[in-house]
Amino acid sequence: MRKKLLYLLLLLPYVGFAQAPSTTLLGTKTLYLPKQTKFTPVPSGYKAVYINFVGRHGARHLTKDIKLSYAYATVSKADSLNVLTAEGKTLKQFILNLGKEEENHVASISESGANELKGIAERMFTNQKNVFTSGEKVLVSTTKKGRTKESAEAFLAGLKTKSAPLSQNITFNYADDDHLRFYDFSKTYDEFKENGNWTTAYQKLAKAKKLNDIANRFAQKFFKPNYLAKLSQTDKINFVEDVYGFYTIINAVSAEIKAVGLTPKDLNFKAYYTPADLAALNTLGNAEDFLKKAPGLNNNGIQVRVAAPLLADFINTTDAYLKSKPVIADLRFAHAETIAPFAVLMGIHGAAEATSNVLTFEQVWKAENVIPFSANIQWIVYQNPTNGNYLVKFLLNEKEVAINGLGTKTFPYYSYAAVREHYVKKLKTLNLGLQDNPHEYLLKLK
Repeated sequence: MRKKLLYLLLLLPYVGFAQAPSTTLLGTKTLYLPKQTKFTPVPSGYKAVYINFVGRHGARHLTKDIKLSYAYATVSKADSLNVLTAEGKTLKQFILNLGKEEENHVASISESGANELKGIAERMFTNQKNVFTSGEKVLVSTTKKGRTKESAEAFLAGLKTKSAPLSQNITFNYADDDHLRFYDFSKTYDEFKENGNWTTAYQKLAKAKKLNDIANRFAQKFFKPNYLAKLSQTDKINFVEDVYGFYTIINAVSAEIKAVGLTPKDLNFKAYYTPADLAALNTLGNAEDFLKKAPGLNNNGIQVRVAAPLLADFINTTDAYLKSKPVIADLRFAHAETIAPFAVLMGIHGAAEATSNVLTFEQVWKAENVIPFSANIQWIVYQNPTNGNYLVKFLLNEKEVAINGLGTKTFPYYSYAAVREHYVKKLKTLNLGLQDNPHEYLLKLK
């Protein structure tokens, strides 16, 4: 099974730091909006001193050349055999139009994505200005993927608009994949992605959403009967989902579409789906994310435990600040596959609840709330200079959040000592110590 891109919006221009809100949900491809703008006052005597941050890359282009896609290959072959319908020929042109827009942009963040990250950075500076006035260093970490480096650059551009001296105090840690692409190094997790028990749950949901019927109706629009008869059910499902993926990327690349002289009518993939089909495909894509990367059927499953190195890194870097203040902000840029399990491992309320009934998973987890484009988790650390105590506030997509199993009398502010004890105990149950080698942990993870 392949992960599919999920969008359900018409083309919308980017306005300020957020596009106009929509009642249509886009799952993991939702353009970013901050979830909160007014915050609980900081307890008396405390001030923000340090920020620990991890974020997903910004809104992006397709991750592979459109000519390498299943849909392009299928319509091209059918066209060469003269078995495309009139709608099939139009669809082929839409695909070619998208390829024109995507040329030289594949796997990169879009203008919308850069604006998302700049906005997050500007609000971070405004809300935690005290952190950035000390003149101390900032450490920026990324994965090996170019879009995370581009995201870091866009974020830093936002910070620099607020504080020029930061440009002289930034150091980089490129390709920190043990902490940020941990899922690449676990054979057990790879096996889970391919053949885990989530596949049975997904098939149950696919049957309930009548995916086969959707795929059959869809394919009939584009291929003449003699060719259609040669396509397997898997072929039809791959085709409907691939084209859906083209449609869902449109909202993220609106500026680039306009730049090459195209309009929405030149990329009207949406016209081929009914509203019910769009809703079903959206739910199925979100379910795959929920089951493979998030709480799924077991919020202590391999898909969550694989994120343990990142939790250990957050504790270690926070401890380092308290001890010697090497940097005043640790800024990491990664992927949806990083944020989703980390939110579960942290126990963030609303992002960490599993389900035994996949048919109702959306009651406990919503992709657009947890891992939209530019999704982020922040630990804001506050110090009381008088007594030397530290508090920490947790933000998910800039919203103050509660931590399951961890109490506080001053919500959303938690005692860092209690937070540290809570998470160290959790890591111990996962057989990972703070000083253990994260790469070796991932290689041995069962």
